Amino acid sequence: MTKILIVGAGYAGFYTAWKLEKWLRHGEAEVTIVDPRPYMTYQPFLPEIAAGSIEARHAIVPLRSHLKKTHIVAGKVTAVNHAKKSATITPEDGAKYAVDYDHIVYTAGSVSRTFPIPGIAEKAIGLKTIEEAIYVRDRMLNDFDKAAGMPPGPERERLLTVVVIGGGFAGIEIFAELRSLASAILKDYPELTFDDTHF
Repeated sequence: MTKILIVGAGYAGFYTAWKLEKWLRHGEAEVTIVDPRPYMTYQPFLPEIAAGSIEARHAIVPLRSHLKKTHIVAGKVTAVNHAKKSATITPEDGAKYAVDYDHIVYTAGSVSRTFPIPGIAEKAIGLKTIEEAIYVRDRMLNDFDKAAGMPPGPERERLLTVVVIGGGFAGIEIFAELRSLASAILKDYPELTFDDTHF
């Protein structure tokens, strides 16, 4: 039987497995998908999750609920020897092991880039995962809460300042969503005004 290995269960990996389940005849191929997360994240919803406009559960697709004929492995592909058609899988728990494949589909996705600007790698928060989106929201709520109890000054100004790096679609969308969140938050803090915030 033909063995198909899909590296990554993001949008491309998930849809590859999903379509293969529809197109392949029973017994024609064994499809395996490897990803550390048990779900596919629909990344276009992350700015809305960060702003609290939608719940995180609406931006994920559980793999096991939708890929009934695909072997799902929680882990990472940490090495590929294409000449031998073998890949090393490092599971979330346990020892790494090798699997053979006939075809490999590499859809590992991307990570947030840190530009060569001092401080970004240490201080900036990416926006590629549900966890990062929730962290951005929680951080903003906590910072506004702290700022409300402070007198005007540099520390309060720092807590009420949000910087978005990147002016592409994702950057503009997260900027707009966070600005909207700030407007909503300010209704609960009479000590703060819209002019106190810096975006």
